[in-house]
Amino acid sequence: MSTNYAVKDRDGTVHAEPTRKAALHSRKEYGGMVVRSKNNREWKPWKPRRIFLWVFLAIQVVFIIWLIAGTASTGGGINASVVAQCHDQAAGMGMTQAQCVSFLGGAAKTGTAIGAAVVVIVWVVVDFLVGLTYGIYRLARR
Repeated sequence: MSTNYAVKDRDGTVHAEPTRKAALHSRKEYGGMVVRSKNNREWKPWKPRRIFLWVFLAIQVVFIIWLIAGTASTGGGINASVVAQCHDQAAGMGMTQAQCVSFLGGAAKTGTAIGAAVVVIVWVVVDFLVGLTYGIYRLARR
């Protein structure tokens, strides 16, 4: 299967080019759009594939799901083992059982916040590396 590229100017004239890259460069000269023909059939507009965009968006969705699942999985209530631990050790810590449960509940929320912060930091690092890789790839294709 052979693919031919050309530039179609505003008047409808098709100017054949040897490669897609040459057609992209000639697009400015003729003021038209790049068209493609497979097996010398009709000329159809050529659209660049946006693979990086979809990969980038998929990465964003994965991180959003991870962040939501991580923060939602902590549960709203205090675990029964925490209540039992506070029942046994509250007097030794110099506080009431209610204060102990509140203290350990706050510690669980702090852990959730630290976990969410780690997810966001990993997210930023991955986005930076993906963007850097794409930039290097684009520079290499020039």
